[in-house]
Amino acid sequence: MANSGINKHQVKKARDALIAKGQNPSIDAVRVELGNTGSKATIHRYLRQLADESPLSSGKKPAISEALGSLVEQLAAQLHQEAQELIAKREASLQAMTDSLKSQLESQQKALASATNENQQIKAQLANYEQTHNALTTEAETQKILLGRLEQQLVDKGVLIAEKDNHIRSLEEKHRHAREALEHYRQSVKDQRDQDQRRHEHQVQQLQAEIRQLNQTLSIKQTDLTHLNTANAELTAEVRQLRKAFNDAGQQLQTAESKLSAINEQFQAGTLQAVELRTARDQLLSEKSDLGERLGLMEKAFKAIEIELVSVKTELSVKNQLLESLGHSLQTKAHG
Repeated sequence: MANSGINKHQVKKARDALIAKGQNPSIDAVRVELGNTGSKATIHRYLRQLADESPLSSGKKPAISEALGSLVEQLAAQLHQEAQELIAKREASLQAMTDSLKSQLESQQKALASATNENQQIKAQLANYEQTHNALTTEAETQKILLGRLEQQLVDKGVLIAEKDNHIRSLEEKHRHAREALEHYRQSVKDQRDQDQRRHEHQVQQLQAEIRQLNQTLSIKQTDLTHLNTANAELTAEVRQLRKAFNDAGQQLQTAESKLSAINEQFQAGTLQAVELRTARDQLLSEKSDLGERLGLMEKAFKAIEIELVSVKTELSVKNQLLESLGHSLQTKAHG
């Protein structure tokens, strides 16, 4: 920045003082003579105006060494200013690019963190669905086992009922045969008794004894018949109970089939949800991989820009050193 405190007169006074001391009135020397105040551009402008005014006022030509030194200083100042402007522009451009890359990097990191969090949530949901699926599978297996047991019990009950029915039919057949035998026996006894009464009146007592014996036999047969009727009633009651148990088993079987159907529907729904969650998880993993690749490319670009910035600064530093060396060499030649 130019210092508003210096003016052309002060610069001329400092230049004349340096010339009086036998020193070269360069921009740096004049600035030191002014007490390190004023910008080099302002001092260079005043020195150039004074140099332009000097041939008109004195009528003398400036020395070649002084003109050459002034030209070199002007060139050095101009090159230094251009270099500073170039550095400022490149630094501003690199800073803007760096800020943009940092912003993109932060955005990508946030997106990656969000995707990672969402992936973890989906993994947790998938684990919950898998647990539910395993529980439903276990319950379905349990219901299948229970259904198998009920079916086996139903088959066993059916076999038992068939056996009881066969036994009842056998008893009924025996009962019928006993009744037929009894009727036939009664008829035979009656016929024999009539014949005996007609034929042998004298054998009444013997026949009565036989009748008593037959009555006893009949009593025994009636007792057996009573027992058979009782057994038949018991078997009939047992058949009713078995049929009721059969009906209950059928209802339990229907209930179990309904539960098994509902469990199969839940199992299918859980399987579909698990497939969808696995698909979403694969997509998120793919997006995460893409984000990682893009992040790596951005980091490489950022490093390349940093390397280019260092290279530019190094090149400008070398140019400044060359300019300073050239200025010192020209000053040395001018003094020589």
